[in-house]
Amino acid sequence: MSGRISVRDVAAAAGVSIGSVSRVLNDSGYSSEDLRKRVLCAVDALGYEPDFTARHLRTGRSKAIGYMLPNFANPVPAAHLSEVERLTREAGYSLLVGTSDKPVRDRELVAFYENRRLEGIIASPSFEYPDPKDCPFSQTPLPVVVVERDLGADFDSVLMNHAAGTRQAMDYLLTLGHRRIALFVSGANLAPGREKLRGYRAALDDAGLAYDPGLVFMPDSWLESSRDTMTRMLELALPPTALIALGTQMLSGALHVVRNKGMDVPRDFSIIGIGTEETLELIYPPVTALFYDYHRSAEVAVQLMLDRIVDPSWREPRRVILEWNLVIGGSCAPRRP
Repeated sequence: MSGRISVRDVAAAAGVSIGSVSRVLNDSGYSSEDLRKRVLCAVDALGYEPDFTARHLRTGRSKAIGYMLPNFANPVPAAHLSEVERLTREAGYSLLVGTSDKPVRDRELVAFYENRRLEGIIASPSFEYPDPKDCPFSQTPLPVVVVERDLGADFDSVLMNHAAGTRQAMDYLLTLGHRRIALFVSGANLAPGREKLRGYRAALDDAGLAYDPGLVFMPDSWLESSRDTMTRMLELALPPTALIALGTQMLSGALHVVRNKGMDVPRDFSIIGIGTEETLELIYPPVTALFYDYHRSAEVAVQLMLDRIVDPSWREPRRVILEWNLVIGGSCAPRRP
């Protein structure tokens, strides 16, 4: 059979009417189990793919959702994207993905999603917008679910409890006797970075320790190398004995410097990282780390979106905060006298 496979072809192969095929594929109206099996077998045998443009014109629904993330290179948001794509696909939706690298790009993507008649946007942009007049997400009629950003109270959102997670990591190092603890975290201009710093400072305050800005590295980009900063810190008169590196790139750079100095982890220097099981299991020794449950975050984000698609005004925006899980590995030890 040549050319595009049509519903008519599927109906002929299954020995049923075109209407029966339509009911099965669109899950509308009653279809017996036998009829469903015949239609789906014909779909598989012929390699039939629905014409989504025609479906959109017929139903007024695109069955597609937009997704915006900062970049594809960072393994943490990339893992979240992968899980969101799986969940939306299981729910019968396609996912259109774009990267947010500057405000003008955010506006372009929002306009693109609107023009394609998408049904909503899951967004983790590279920027937060203090003024709602500048925020493209405040101006779109599409439902928006915000992930790991503070864009105000007008959006459904899912966030990790960054302050509590960093506090948990700090408290663990403090119980091991460490008092000079460095913090590497990107995104000082974004809520996750600000919240991590807040948790770090709160732990110091409660321990009666002074905050030393010389032990904090907060670049705008997670891609910025931490090697020079780690080298400088280890050459201080009172160098850190432990590090919380809340970024896989920063963790890798810091580990490189520590080992080049002839220091052993964890005997001479303790490290706590951040990431997913897939990224952190590649490092030896296994890193004590705050694990990002991207499965749960994606699950919540997709459910918030599906609820909002069904009824855009059914309740006030919801804000879901998820907790970090500190998993003890082999990269931390008591501070040496």
